[in-house]
Amino acid sequence: MGPIQVFIFGFEDFEATGAIADQLEALSDAGTIRIIDARMVYKPGDDELIAVQASDLDDIEREDLRAAAGALIGLGAGAVLGGDEEAAAAGMILGADAALGLGEIGMTGEDIADLGDGMAVGDALMVLVIENVWAAGLRDALRTAGVVFAEQDYLTPEGLIALGGLLGLEVALDAAG
Repeated sequence: MGPIQVFIFGFEDFEATGAIADQLEALSDAGTIRIIDARMVYKPGDDELIAVQASDLDDIEREDLRAAAGALIGLGAGAVLGGDEEAAAAGMILGADAALGLGEIGMTGEDIADLGDGMAVGDALMVLVIENVWAAGLRDALRTAGVVFAEQDYLTPEGLIALGGLLGLEVALDAAG
């Protein structure tokens, strides 16, 4: 399994063109990503909400992923609470069992309605959970080399502009001071 990412995107005055779905489908078909869950909520009118959901996972894959995530959470909790490998292993088993026993998870109709209450007419919200299939081999090579993961982030044009503004402000303050 590759690294998993969660995105939350907000859209003002959203116009559905299909371009987002087309890009996600192309990335999925190419094996670059696997869509674990994609949910879009759109508010075209005051009393109207449209919600769509997509996933590359079938029911068995979803259950396997849920069990794996629960096991990893349980492993961490067991290691901290018990302090040894036996406690970590017990936590892993309990975590997987608990995750499988949760029943259906995700956004309910009530959750979607609550989201809609906070949205303006024309706005949309997308929650996207993807597996970065492309990164699995790189992650494994990094782990084998002994990397210690500290942090990740994205560098966007908007982020570079903001960085430039902060650097400019720092230069201006140094010159004035």
